[in-house]
Amino acid sequence: MRYPVVVHNIEFAGYGAIAPDLPHCHCHGETLEDALQKMAETIVERLDELQAVGDPPPQPGELDLLRKNPAFVGGVWAIIDIEQNALTPRS
Repeated sequence: MRYPVVVHNIEFAGYGAIAPDLPHCHCHGETLEDALQKMAETIVERLDELQAVGDPPPQPGELDLLRKNPAFVGGVWAIIDIEQNALTPRS
């Protein structure tokens, strides 16, 4: 699945990243690259949590629609591609 992620530069504090389609999925990094790497890990963790309780993964939203959300103005967008086999297998 390919999840859109928005990253904001937090003056003097690094970068904050949010995956709008995954509730409670956000992270912080000192650099843009660090924030994106941590976000990929955070998305996998969040999807594992959803899987553990039997919830399906949310479908990624449309990037063009997400960009129109005023909460994300000024952010840089990226796509985090998560392969299904990256998730923890169920026992």
